[in-house]
Formats: sequence, C-alpha cells, structure tokens
Amino acid sequence: MIKYKKIPYIEFVPIIIITFLLYRIVNNIENVGSILHKIFSLMSYFIWGFVIAYLLNPLMVYLEKKVKIKRLYSIGIIYTLLVGIIILITTLLAPNIISSAVDLFNNIPKFADKSYKWSTLFISQNQLLNKFDITSYLNKYLNTFNNDISKYFAPGLQLILDNLVGLSSLFMKLVSGIVISVYFLMDKESIILYLQKFIYSISSEHIAITIIDFLKIVNTIFKKYFVGKTIDSIIFAIISFIGFIILGIPYALPFSLVIGITNMIPYFGNIIGMAPAVIITLFFNPVKSIEIMLFIVTLSNIDGWFIQPKIIGDKVGLSPLLIILGIVLGGGLFGIIGMLLGVPAIALIKTLLENFMDKQVKNK
Repeated sequence: MIKYKKIPYIEFVPIIIITFLLYRIVNNIENVGSILHKIFSLMSYFIWGFVIAYLLNPLMVYLEKKVKIKRLYSIGIIYTLLVGIIILITTLLAPNIISSAVDLFNNIPKFADKSYKWSTLFISQNQLLNKFDITSYLNKYLNTFNNDISKYFAPGLQLILDNLVGLSSLFMKLVSGIVISVYFLMDKESIILYLQKFIYSISSEHIAITIIDFLKIVNTIFKKYFVGKTIDSIIFAIISFIGFIILGIPYALPFSLVIGITNMIPYFGNIIGMAPAVIITLFFNPVKSIEIMLFIVTLSNIDGWFIQPKIIGDKVGLSPLLIILGIVLGGGLFGIIGMLLGVPAIALIKTLLENFMDKQVKNK
C-alpha cells in the first residue's frame, strides 16, 4: 500500500493564498470599489422588493387569517390595489404636482426679489443697525443672496427636466421592486425557514435561539413603527390637503405631500414639512401662513394624542427624550435615512436592555 508523505509546511498554504488575495484587493482597491458599487446598485432592486413586501405583508396576513383568503388571491387583491393607486397618482395627481412645482420654481425669483426689497427697507429704517454700521454689510450679503437665488432657481422647468433621468431610474426600481416583492411574499415561509436553518447550521443551538429571538423583536418593532407610521403619514397628508383646500392655501397638493412624507420623522418632521409652506405662503398672504402654522400644529397634536397611538400602539413607546436622541444620533450619522431608522433603533435597544435587566434581576 502506497504511503503518502506529508508535504512540508502545508498548513501555511491557506495563509499564503489569503495574504495574496488581500494584497491583490488592496492593490486594486479602486476596481474593487467600482465592482462593489455595481453589486450594491444591482442589489438595490431586491432591497426595494423586500421593503415593499415588508410593508404589504401585514395586509396579506390580515386577508389570509381574518378574511380566510388563499395566498394567491390575497396577493392578487393587494397588488391590484397597489397598481390602481400608482395609476391614480400618475394620471391624476402627478400632472397637478408637476405644474405646481414648475409654477413654484418660476415664482421663486419673484419671492426672493420681494423679500429682498422688504429686507433692505427694514434694514435702512432700523436705527440700531445703522448705529453699529451693520447696514452696509447686510445689504451686500442680501444682494449676493438675491443674485444667487435668481441664478439657480429661475429656470424652474429646466431644473425639473434635468432630474427626469433620476426620476425614471427611481420609477424603474419601483416597478422592479414590485415584481420582486411578489416572489418575496409568495415564498415568505420558505425564505424564513431557510434563514433559520442557516443560523442553526453555523452556530450552537443556544446562540441560534438567541439570534432568532432577537430577529423576532426587530421584526415586531420595525413592523409596528414603519407600517403604522406609513399609514399615519398617509392619513396626515390627506387631512392636510383637505384643510389647505378649505383654507384656500396655494399649492395645497405639493405642500400636503411634503408634510405627509416628513411626518415619518417624529416631532421634527411636521415642522420641517411645514416650513416651506409657511415661508412661500408668506409672500402671498401673511395671514394664510399663520393659518397654516395653527392648522398643522393643531393637527400634529391631534395626531400625536389620538390617531398615532391607535395605529402604532405602545410597542414602540418611547419617551420624548429618547425619540429626540434617536433622531439626533441617526440624523447626525446617516442623514435622512438615519432620522427614519433612529427611532426604531433606539426602541430596539431599549427593549433589549429592559429584557436584559429583567433577566438579571430575576436571576439575582
């Protein structure tokens, strides 16, 4: 029988191969970066599909468990409604939004000029500013600012047309995401089972159970927050639009749309969304801008006290201090996306910390 000799230093071969690969990666870091960027760009379609499926899953579960409809029929009903809403928005709302946006962009130089004249008049008549010789500096700054506004925002239609390529790419991702989300919902149980098997295969039973329990908590908190907050923001936008129409506010549709989107950010969202409406309306009618502030503040309180608790519930119950902490940290680290994810992330950390403390106290 042939005896094979052990190759000397064979254990160093994997280390040498890994070292060589790392050297090649570092030496061609620009190419690796472009490849990773391409991969993430392609994966964005699946991310869109997952997000759409995640938001539509509660409705599908409701139809299956409460109405007793089979999976295939429930998905058909959901996506028929979704496509119908998209067609409605595209055919009825989009032209109104685009025309309002074009008109708004074209009027920005007029608003800026009107504001410039009012500001210069106020500065020239202010004795305190004249006393400390600040008037000339402010006039110079306002003149530069007014010229920049006219330069960059005057061609409003051209600015919108230049961004149509980005909008078309966004629309393609939305359409592709809708198609991919169907398969996510169809194979939901298989995907979850496969992930659970993978977790059990690479870790011990105790660690696997811990990871799965953690993912269940994540799912509960994020589902409660994002699905509930999305429904709440839609209701908020609709009520805002109706209120703006009754009050006779110009550009009611785009203003209410912006406020509905920013409503996803707790506390500060309505202020951020309200600010453009108040500032722009101030040029038309200062009284109307005050009406907008009073209306949105009143609606925000009604939403915070009555509507939002009914939809989101107490699963993501956080004190105002923790919510502000989540928004500040998330926004500072990751921008707008961080502001959206900061609150459920803080809620998740709070839940895990409370579970840990309860377990420790019970053991002691």
